[in-house]
Amino acid sequence: GTDTNSLVFVDPRVSRTEQVALVVGMVGLTYCSVPLYRMFCQATGFGGTTQRTLTLEDKLSRPVDPQVEESMRELTVHFNADIASGMHWKFTPTQKNVRTTPGESTLAFYTVKNLSDRAITGVSTYNVTPQKAGVYFNKIQCFCFEEQRLRPGEEIDMPVFFYIDREFATDPNMKDVNTLTLSYTFFKVNEEEEADG
Repeated sequence: GTDTNSLVFVDPRVSRTEQVALVVGMVGLTYCSVPLYRMFCQATGFGGTTQRTLTLEDKLSRPVDPQVEESMRELTVHFNADIASGMHWKFTPTQKNVRTTPGESTLAFYTVKNLSDRAITGVSTYNVTPQKAGVYFNKIQCFCFEEQRLRPGEEIDMPVFFYIDREFATDPNMKDVNTLTLSYTFFKVNEEEEADG
């Protein structure tokens, strides 16, 4: 017979307790990867993710600098929606784009529908392009990084409430930016049999 306690990839000097601890640690790391990635992106602005410095109330209650007001221009924000391979959802922006000015609160919607015969839970990530503009993009309300569970055939509208910081208008690095794209990608968390009853 074969010795079931010795696996080809496991060092025999590693105890069973250490092996179990390693597996539990890896599962825990996998579970925490989305929140950790979100914190990393928000702290660094990586991948066009917005950074958080002042609170929404602080930014919106500040008086408008006359230089900022004079340099305000209308921007177009385009919306993009993707789903990870193998996820049986239809995910689309409700509108292709909106026009807004820095400091103006804007509401947009995305629609998602579960096309499968099973309940599916998904989670989305987002980014803003061009990446250099991501630091000025502020979400007030969003569905990103929150699990969304849809029953078979269920369709929902999801709001995104955002504004572009007023300081965008006076940043010389933003002079060539008149269009931003907000992209979301949904990933499957799990798939379940729909319970009868």
